[in-house]
Amino acid sequence: MRYIEHIVEPDRLLLSWQTPSERQRMLVAELIRNDNDADLVYLKDSEEFSKAQSLGFEGYPGFDIKKDVVHKNILISFMKRLPPRNRKDFGRFLDALRIKADAEISGFALLGYSGAKLPDDDFTVIHPFENASVPFEFMLPVQGYQYYQEKLPLNELSTDMQACFEAEPDNQHDPKAIKIIINSVRVGYVCRGLTSSFHKWMQSGLTISAYVERINGTEQNPTIYLYVSVK
Repeated sequence: MRYIEHIVEPDRLLLSWQTPSERQRMLVAELIRNDNDADLVYLKDSEEFSKAQSLGFEGYPGFDIKKDVVHKNILISFMKRLPPRNRKDFGRFLDALRIKADAEISGFALLGYSGAKLPDDDFTVIHPFENASVPFEFMLPVQGYQYYQEKLPLNELSTDMQACFEAEPDNQHDPKAIKIIINSVRVGYVCRGLTSSFHKWMQSGLTISAYVERINGTEQNPTIYLYVSVK
């Protein structure tokens, strides 16, 4: 089992939203660190935000999408998406993220490292690792594996299998797409909130290593998690 050795405290996190009928997640807001709290700003000028609205996006619950304002002090609301630190099984939660129990990590950073995904909504928080200083590590869920599962079934996947990343500029949905390859097979993609950082790391000649670390979910709806190291 690999653990994250270098915690990157973010200044900004991204909030993505997805409808059940869409394969593509859309970035709809950013969470901006503000001392010990954070603010939420909707990305109203972006194409993704407009597309999300056309598909039924009505804002994050409790933060009016119609108000052209910065929503202040939102951290307490988003921390409800995570188990409290005083829970007896909080150590198991950290262990699943491959974060050591004694690691110093803020609640804001933990939102990004965990994704803060709830089973009953369509939001995910993304740590973009902007301006992160090497070395650092993180867990990365493979996006879209269910669409490529026939080419590399679950029974042919195991922990410690190596993965690599390749740009896919001819992707019809996103020319900035980064595909994930295991055993010479495309198994999915890097989430949109991280593609800009991946391009930057690749163009800078940094070493990006990745291994299958954990497989969750059911056979019909599995999630593959990669342990990614950037040096």
